[in-house]
Amino acid sequence: MNQTKRYLLIFLAIVLLASALRFYTLDDRVFHHDEGVHGYLTYKLLKNGAYHYDPTYHGPFLYYTTAAAFKLFGDSNFTARMLPAVAGVLLVALIYALRDVLGRSGALATAAMIAVSPSFLYYSRFFRNDTYIALFSLIFVISAVKYVKLRRRSGWHNSGWNDDWYRLIYVGTGATAGALAVCTKENAYIIAGIFFLFALGYLVTKRAINRTTILDTSFFALIFLAIFTLFYSRFFTDFDALTSVVPDAISHWTEMHRIERIGGHWSFYLPILVRYELLITVFALIGGGYYIEKRNTFMIFLLYWGITSLLIYSYLQEKVPWLVLHILLPFVLIAGAYLGELVPTLSKRSRRVEAATIAVVILLAGLFIQQSIFINYCENTESDEITIPKIPYPVHGLIYVQTTSEVLDVVDFIDQRLAGDPNTSILIAAPDNDYWPLPWYTRNYAGCGYLNHVPERSDAEIVIVPDKDKYNITLGWEYSRKTFTLRPGYDMARYYRSD
Repeated sequence: MNQTKRYLLIFLAIVLLASALRFYTLDDRVFHHDEGVHGYLTYKLLKNGAYHYDPTYHGPFLYYTTAAAFKLFGDSNFTARMLPAVAGVLLVALIYALRDVLGRSGALATAAMIAVSPSFLYYSRFFRNDTYIALFSLIFVISAVKYVKLRRRSGWHNSGWNDDWYRLIYVGTGATAGALAVCTKENAYIIAGIFFLFALGYLVTKRAINRTTILDTSFFALIFLAIFTLFYSRFFTDFDALTSVVPDAISHWTEMHRIERIGGHWSFYLPILVRYELLITVFALIGGGYYIEKRNTFMIFLLYWGITSLLIYSYLQEKVPWLVLHILLPFVLIAGAYLGELVPTLSKRSRRVEAATIAVVILLAGLFIQQSIFINYCENTESDEITIPKIPYPVHGLIYVQTTSEVLDVVDFIDQRLAGDPNTSILIAAPDNDYWPLPWYTRNYAGCGYLNHVPERSDAEIVIVPDKDKYNITLGWEYSRKTFTLRPGYDMARYYRSD
C-alpha cells in the first residue's frame, strides 16, 4: 500500500470515529432548555408553515433544515440532533482540504482533536446553531485559502476573466458559507468583521485590490444576497421582512449586552479552555509563538482570529459555554499543525527532550479523552460548575443549566394518563415561559395549553407550575401534588387529579 492510500485510510478512520462518537446514544440526553425551544418552533413550522425571524432564537437555517429532517424521518430527539451531528462530522472531514497549509501530519492531528474534543463533540450532539457556525467558518477559510493560492498562481494583478475558473468556485463556496452563517446565528456578524479586517489588510499589503478583486467581490455579494434573501424572505414570500433583519439582530444583541442578560466574569471561557481543552490550548499557544517567528501568514491569521474571538466574547455580556467553539476552532488548527511538525522531529532531539515531550503529549491527550468521555457519555444532566478557593465566581463547564432526567418521569406519567383518556387537559404555566423543554415533550398532546403566568385557579386534569409559595395555585381537594427538578436550582410542581 502506497503512502497516499495509507494516509487516506487513516483520515477516513478518524472521520468514522467522529461519526460513531457523535451518533452513539444521540437521543439519550434530556433536551436542554434551548433545544426544547428550537425543537418546538421547528415542529410548529413543520405543522403550519409559520416562521418569523426573532433574534432571540437566531436565524432560519436551523429551523428550515430541521423541519425538512422532521418531514423525512419524523420528529424526535434523534432527528432534531441529527443534522448538528452531521455538521460535526463534516467539520472533521473538511480538515482534509487544509492539509497543504496544516501539513499532512498536522491535518491528521487536527482532525483527530476535533473528533474527540469535549467541546466540539458535546455541541455536535446538541440541537443548537454553533456547530453550524463553526462548520461554515471552516468552509469560508478553506475557500479563502484555495482562492489565495489560485490568485498567487495566476498573478495578483491579472485582471481578466481568462484566469483559472476554479477561483470563482471558491468565491462561490465562500459566499455560500458566509450567507448560511448569517442565516444561522447573529455572531456570524462578529466573525465576518474579524475576517474582513484581516482580508482587507492582506489585500492592501499585497496591492491586490484591482479589477479581478472587484469582480470577485461582486460575484461574492450576488451569491451572498441571493441566499440571504431566500431564507429571510421565507423563500421569496415576504420581501418586507428583509428590511428589519440586520437592524433587529444588532439592536437586540446590543441590548442584551447592555442589560447583561447572561452576564459573567471576563475570564468565563478560560476555565473551559483549561479544564476541557488543555491539549489544544497548550499547543495552540506554543505553536502560535512558533509560527509568528516563522512568519507563517496563515497561522498568524489563525492566531489573530482566535485571540480576537477570545477578547470579544470575553467582553460581551452573553456568557454561555457553547460560544467557546468559535474561540477554539482557530486554536485547534494551530495546535494540530504544530503537533504535526513537532512529533516527527522528536527523534532528532535529545533523549531527555524527546521523552519529556512525548510524556506531556500523552498526559494531555489522556486528560482530553477522559474529559470528553465524561462530559458526553457519563454526566448528562448534572451541572459541572466547580468552585475554586479564593476565586469569587464559579468555574463554568460545558453542562449548563441542563434539564434533569426527572422531566422524563413527568412525561411518562402524562403518557400513561393520556393512554386512559386522550382528552386529558393539561396546563403548563410559568412566568416568562420558563417551562422549557416541556412544550417539546408535550407537542403532540392536543389538550395541552401553556401560559406565561401562573393563574389563580385551574380545572385542568394535570397542572404544572413553578414550585414556589407565591405561585400556589388554587385547585380542588382531589388534586395530588408532586415536585420535580426541571434543572438545577429550579423546581416545579405537578398537580394531578387522583384516581
